Amino acid sequence: MLDDLHLFIEIARRKSMSQTAKDLGLNLSTLSRRIQALEEKLAEPLLQRTARGIVLTTKGESLYNELGEQVLALNSQLEQLNDSPAAKEFYLLCPQNIIAGPLMGAVNQFAMANPPLNLHIYPSNANSQLSQKRFDLAIRIGEQQDSSYFQKRLGMIAIKLIKKADAPTSRLILPYSESQLPSGLLNKLKTEYEHISFCFDITITRKMVEAGYGIGLLPMSEICCIDDTSNFSYIDSPHNIPARPIYALWPHSRTPSANAQLLIEQLQTSIADSPSLQGEILAL
Repeated sequence: MLDDLHLFIEIARRKSMSQTAKDLGLNLSTLSRRIQALEEKLAEPLLQRTARGIVLTTKGESLYNELGEQVLALNSQLEQLNDSPAAKEFYLLCPQNIIAGPLMGAVNQFAMANPPLNLHIYPSNANSQLSQKRFDLAIRIGEQQDSSYFQKRLGMIAIKLIKKADAPTSRLILPYSESQLPSGLLNKLKTEYEHISFCFDITITRKMVEAGYGIGLLPMSEICCIDDTSNFSYIDSPHNIPARPIYALWPHSRTPSANAQLLIEQLQTSIADSPSLQGEILAL
């Protein structure tokens, strides 16, 4: 709630939702959802949108006048604590496949550049962990529904259906749950394939595709790991399979801690050198 209250104060200062979103590096829809959540918690509207910008309600004006300076001061103190050299522990949540693969170099570079820092790495893409574990930075793939954290998009990963020559075309291998796919896509795929196997590990799915078990729905970050792609081909689908975004998420303040920012920059450098992480379809 403190984070959302801080966002409200920032909006009240600027009298503009769009300018606040731009200044804080947030999506406008994310900012709007978080203010709406705050209003629901307080059971009163805090602002009104007009053609000229934002107008505070009586409750919003009272909240801003009474708590504005205190909230901004507290947020500044939190940012200073995050940047303190005394912070010797760093907690990273990340998908195992992408960190152990194309982004491992960035993680190693970050670790080597910060010898006093004790890393705690939890490889998983389960969003439920965000509310269950301490973390300084989380790397997540796919659109994020939880607006409680600040986020920055780092890249995109295209997804394609792929098969090995002579592999059966009646079986689909899926490494994604229904919630990770666009609405209704799983049901549409079920009408196209006689058999569907679920394997909730992307690397294992790729190895099954390499063995010729069936058609796999794989991200480019995994397809790039196939040694000899000349024996493979993409399968066209009548359904739209959108690329999945890569996000960095962090808690507490609109700017990440100094260590988190350093890792984000190193990850961005690695992504800039990796076509598979920029939404491109790799040639086979």
